Amino acid sequence: MHLSKRFAASAMGGFKINGPPRIGKGPMESEEDKKSSNEASLPQPTQAGRIETCMELIRQAMRCLENNDEDCVMKLIEELVRANCHNGNAVGKEVADGTRGIVHKLWLSYSGDDEHRCRLLMLLRSLGASKGWVRSATRISDLRGSKQMVKEVWD
Repeated sequence: MHLSKRFAASAMGGFKINGPPRIGKGPMESEEDKKSSNEASLPQPTQAGRIETCMELIRQAMRCLENNDEDCVMKLIEELVRANCHNGNAVGKEVADGTRGIVHKLWLSYSGDDEHRCRLLMLLRSLGASKGWVRSATRISDLRGSKQMVKEVWD
């Protein structure tokens, strides 16, 4: 049997080479695909817009730190983390370092005040900041008591 006849015979045996499947094997349709959506999705900020927002929040946080207004700084840190200003992949290293610097300065202002430090750690944890980022921001990798505090909050 020639090669072309053998190939034609095997093609007749069950494999359909071209065209859609014969027995209901097409893509599944969902109800969501059938409905036309009248809702407009909210526009996502561009990286440039996000950077401007983050830089403004950092400036405000610096002003609050200069005025020793710790509640204001805590609120702005919350906004910074919610806006993803701590993520270097989203806003760039300089902006993320600015956010980290704000957290570090607030951490230093709480020197000896474990209650406020714990409150800051719990806020950062509730916002989804990673333990590694918090340790980097507070620079507590070698301080025994603070290291224990981070462990207690995250574990």
